[in-house]
Amino acid sequence: MKIWAKTIANDKITRNIVHECEFLANDYLYGEALRDICEKMDIPTPISTVTNYIHFVRFNMTRYLVRDFVESVDFDYLTIEYIPEDK
Repeated sequence: MKIWAKTIANDKITRNIVHECEFLANDYLYGEALRDICEKMDIPTPISTVTNYIHFVRFNMTRYLVRDFVESVDFDYLTIEYIPEDK
C-alpha cells in the first residue's frame, strides 16, 4: 500500500513523501509506518493514538497538529493519507 505524507505550513505543502509499506492491519503496524515516514521526512514522530488509526482506516486520512508533537516543528500540521492503487 502507498501512503502520502505531507507537512503543511501557511496552507502550503512544505514537505511530502510517498511511502510504500505492507497493509496496515492494526494500530501497531500503523505506528511503525508513521515512524518510518517521519524518519524519512526528518521530522519528529507525533504522539499517535488509536483515534488516529481509526480515522486513517475510516476516512483514508488522519492529521497531526502541532500539539501532537513533543518537540517543536516548523509546520502547522502533518497529514497522512492512503493512496488507492490503480487496478
